[in-house]
Amino acid sequence: MAAEPTTDKQLCVATLALAHEVRAALEELRGAGGERGFVLREVGGGWLLSSHPDCRDDVERFLLPPKTFLSQASLETLAIVAYLQPVTRAEIESLRGVNVDGVMNTLQQRQFIQEIGRKDGIGRPILYGTTDFFLQAFGLQSIAGLPPLPEGAPTRIAGSVVPLPLALAQ
Repeated sequence: MAAEPTTDKQLCVATLALAHEVRAALEELRGAGGERGFVLREVGGGWLLSSHPDCRDDVERFLLPPKTFLSQASLETLAIVAYLQPVTRAEIESLRGVNVDGVMNTLQQRQFIQEIGRKDGIGRPILYGTTDFFLQAFGLQSIAGLPPLPEGAPTRIAGSVVPLPLALAQ
């Protein structure tokens, strides 16, 4: 049991087993867990043992504080960061049309986004990207697992975010 996903390599080291043996055991455990109240999920580049979705209400009542939700503004901003990362605060504001200081602070405090570097250029603005916690929270193996953007959604050209029709973006 671990709070973070555990890789195949880490499991091989811990169990002194070969990679194919670890993978076979993981697949067997994945198949057997549903009847016992847990599931083995492959997320964030590793394996995570979690409670079965059917047990969610019971586990939440026992372990978790009351639910807190992300506002619509937070979800929109998080989606922009997830799809367009690395992205600057100014780029996000240009897409949303509003100041995002408070929303960005909230997303950082909740560990959904983080500073991942600085953009070359005037002022060297901070670049933001999603975290491993984001992947876990949304049940994603990687950012590639995000659903495709709808036609006409903003995209990147030469490092700048610009709204383009999908036909031009391809």
